[in-house]
Amino acid sequence: MNIIIINIRRKWGFTLIELLIVVAIIAILAAIAVPNFLEAQVRAKVSRTQNDLRTQATALECYFVDWNSYTRDSDSSLDLVDVGPEAANPNAEVYYRCANGARQLTTPIAYMGALLTDPFVTEIALEGAGAQGYRIGSGSWSYPDASINPGDNQDSTGVFEKVGRRHSYVLIGVGPDGSRARMGYKNFPFMSMYEGGASTDLRPGKNQPLCYTDYDPTNGTASLGDVYRFGGSWRNGRFMLNGDTMGADDNPWGSPVW
Repeated sequence: MNIIIINIRRKWGFTLIELLIVVAIIAILAAIAVPNFLEAQVRAKVSRTQNDLRTQATALECYFVDWNSYTRDSDSSLDLVDVGPEAANPNAEVYYRCANGARQLTTPIAYMGALLTDPFVTEIALEGAGAQGYRIGSGSWSYPDASINPGDNQDSTGVFEKVGRRHSYVLIGVGPDGSRARMGYKNFPFMSMYEGGASTDLRPGKNQPLCYTDYDPTNGTASLGDVYRFGGSWRNGRFMLNGDTMGADDNPWGSPVW
């Protein structure tokens, strides 16, 4: 009897259905993981901003101990437009009449080792996030006259002439939306009638409220609002925060201070 042995080799592989199932599972996992990863990045940047503002506030308080005054407002890129390159040159006389408050914390005395960088700012722009270092609104300083930075003076000269100066400051991080709430911060802790006064309504074309507005992650990770740190006698003024009037309940000074 002849015995015939047949060697059958089975070819193994994935069917199209199996591949589609695997791809679908990977897509579902990615849809869950990617948003969580992006939100974790935003939360980490917010935490970094808060830590940076704490560091800069400590430097401001050290500066105040030495000079009995807080710094100028922070470096506005619009000064470079209105004044020219000397606005960033410490050897130029006009430099000391411009908004270089962040640099005052690094030179000539290093209250901070270097300018801090807002993690939500991708470039120094002329609007929104346009500052070197975190923006400072100083109650100790305003432009000496309206001819400095006429494009964005915010009537700070007139406001401080009328109400006087305050030993106070606000530090501003733009938050996840990458743009400042559109308030007149140059006369902090007061607000002029700049851009129509203070309001929680969104400014047309800017999609930003016309008052200081805290970033609130419960409204969505990339919601509107800024990250702030207030210091000094910041309640000794009159401005709007989150829709509420801070400081004086009335307006005894008249126009242009609302």
